[in-house]
Formats: sequence, C-alpha cells, structure tokens
Amino acid sequence: MDFSKYIIHANLELFKKSMIDRADRNFIQFNSYEYYTRNNSGKRRSILSSSVKWAKVDGLKNVGVTGLYLSPSTTIQGLNTCKFAGECAKGCIAFTGNLGFFHRATIQNRTLALFHYTERYLIDMLRELYLQCFKASIEDKQLYGRLNGTSDLPFYKVLNMDLIVNDFNGLAGFYDYTKYPVMVNPWQHYDVTYSMSETDTAINLRYPRVAFVVSKKDKIKLLNDYSDVFTDGDKHDVRPLDCTNFVLLQAKRATATDKQVSEDFIYSIEDIKAMIQMEVVK
Repeated sequence: MDFSKYIIHANLELFKKSMIDRADRNFIQFNSYEYYTRNNSGKRRSILSSSVKWAKVDGLKNVGVTGLYLSPSTTIQGLNTCKFAGECAKGCIAFTGNLGFFHRATIQNRTLALFHYTERYLIDMLRELYLQCFKASIEDKQLYGRLNGTSDLPFYKVLNMDLIVNDFNGLAGFYDYTKYPVMVNPWQHYDVTYSMSETDTAINLRYPRVAFVVSKKDKIKLLNDYSDVFTDGDKHDVRPLDCTNFVLLQAKRATATDKQVSEDFIYSIEDIKAMIQMEVVK
C-alpha cells in the first residue's frame, strides 16, 4: 500500500522548520534512522502509543484512542514542538505518569526521527496506524487518532486527514488540543480544542471548544453546579464527542523529579467565571 499518497509533500519542509527553536537552533542531535527507531536489541520501537489517559473511555462503547507522544516544547536542544507553550511546559503530561517515569528517552528519539527523517517517519507512522485501525475494525471498534499527545505541531499541513479517514477502516477521525491562537483547519475529520493559557484574557471563539486546567476540588464543584456548561475532560479524552463548549481538565502531578505544574496555569472558579460571560455562569 502506498502510504506516501496521504502526505502533502509540498509542505514537508515547512513542517520540519516549524519544529526548530528559533532561539536555539545551533545544535540538534543527529543520528541514523535505525538508532532513533530501534531499541538496543534491534527491535523496532512502536511509533503510536496507548496510555492510561487514552484508555479511559467512560460511557463510550467500542471507541479507542491511539496517538503520538513527542518531547514537548524545548525539551530537546534546538527544537521546539510547542511554539505557544507557556507555564504548561513546566508540568506537561509528558512528565506525568509512566511517561515521566520511564519513557522520556523514547519520546525524544521519536521526535528526532520525525525531525531528521520526516517523510520516512510519517510513512512508518501511517503504516502502523493502518494496522491498528484494521484490527479495530475487525473487533467492531472505532479509533480516534491524536498526533499531538504532548506536542503542538501542524500535522494537518502535511497529512490529508480526510483521505486517511476515508481509506482506513476503523478510523473515526483525528483530534488535538492546541495553543495556536489561529488555525486554518481544512479537514472535516480533524477536531481541535483550544487549550487555555495563563496569558489568555478572553475565550478563543475560533475553536469549537476550549479547555481549562483546574484543581480537583474546583472541577467537582463546577461540574456539580453547571453540568450543562462543562464537560469532565478526564472521563475520556475523545473531545469530538463532547456535548459542551467548555472542558475541565484536572491538574496532574508530575512524576518527573525535575518538573512540576505551575500554579499560574491552573484556573480557579473565579478565573473561569470571569472568562465566561456572567449570564452563562452565575
């Protein structure tokens, strides 16, 4: 099967440039493709992942999530995979759970493989996605793909997402969170949620929904008091299936010893009420 037909080749170089850290572009580690994509015993590392977060699909039947975890923000010298990251970079989910404990080297190798061997890595990723979707279709399931699990890269510029969904049995669509203030999204099967930053002073109306990171206590209260306004973003991660415009995500504790969630990134109830018009949330 020719997986290269799903790649928009004219945009590959721009996509690669989008990963470069303009403030620190002097050194980017380089090695062979095999070094980045195989373990010490020579076995090929998987590209797409499942996770505890994505495995939670409370209330959804026959739905699954697969996705791509890359090194976030400026973790790799010379690269920046989240150009609009702020305080969230200090406590990114890449540093929580098993990712924070065990997989930082693996996602760094994935990121460098994608940067140095962009087309080759995308083809291998699509091949892996096709096999996962085929298996899901046999099991009468539908998969959603989230390529920016821990990054914020313009995959929608280099992948024909509608054609992929049309051709891959078992694939329901793609979705992501983003902090890009503006995105021209040409794909019907790509759903994007805006992730509110500590610098935002108003709701970003360019996106179908926005997400707030809150404390556990505040999330419970908001969901109890305004169940028709907010969605519990931790019940499942499949944002295209949400019924509200506002998503609440509980702040996660970093397991990486050198990272922690910034308090400035966590919205209080008062912050959210100030963001959303008072006639909506009183």
